[in-house]
Amino acid sequence: MKNDKGMIVLTSLVAVGIFVIAGITSYFHSMLALPIAIIGLIFIPFILLQNKVRYSNISVKLEHIMFFITLAVIIIGFILIYTPV
Repeated sequence: MKNDKGMIVLTSLVAVGIFVIAGITSYFHSMLALPIAIIGLIFIPFILLQNKVRYSNISVKLEHIMFFITLAVIIIGFILIYTPV
């Protein structure tokens, strides 16, 4: 992971972008995007500290957990969108 410092910085910039865009969306449109902004804010330090072994392991575990949460939210979203009214 120490060889990928450029990728870590770019990934943290993506997390900052998620935080900014979700914050703007929450402010102007709907508060439903606020949890995404909070999650993006939580992940920024974890991404920046990935060159340390302890944080790298925590980050990988959180990545797996967030993958399954995201998958569940997408499935629930499709079920809610395509249910007949």
